[in-house]
Amino acid sequence: MKKIVAALASALLVTTAFAQTAATDAGKAQLKANSEKTEAQATANKKKAEAQHDAAKAQASANEDKASAQADADKEAAKLAKATTPEEASDARGDAAKAQAKANQKKHTAQTKADKKKHEAAKDANVAQAKADKEKVEAQSDANKAAADAKVDAAKK
Repeated sequence: MKKIVAALASALLVTTAFAQTAATDAGKAQLKANSEKTEAQATANKKKAEAQHDAAKAQASANEDKASAQADADKEAAKLAKATTPEEASDARGDAAKAQAKANQKKHTAQTKADKKKHEAAKDANVAQAKADKEKVEAQSDANKAAADAKVDAAKK
């Protein structure tokens, strides 16, 4: 009887040891998955921040270009106030209109470039997040597979 109890106790200890090993392996796999998910999200966040920075720089540059173009137009318009003859006034009006049209075109072009950069930045950020999401799913899948494999191994022993 003692031998049977000892054999059962020994088998129970072995089974428990394998179960603990399986749990440890699954835990390690989950920790690895968590680490990979955190790293993937950090990479995505960095890329998103870079994209937002690029967009902000593009908008700031556009704002500078627009201000410069408007300043040129305003300078031409100021000549109208200094005109002393009707001919000078007429020329100044024409120059001011041309300068304002040119300024409007420059402002439009600058804003279009900035908008394009913003669109590209948003696209880059979305791609980075999608990649991070994919990496997180793959990491969790790997952890789940490792846990399942560990359970199978424990059940076999």
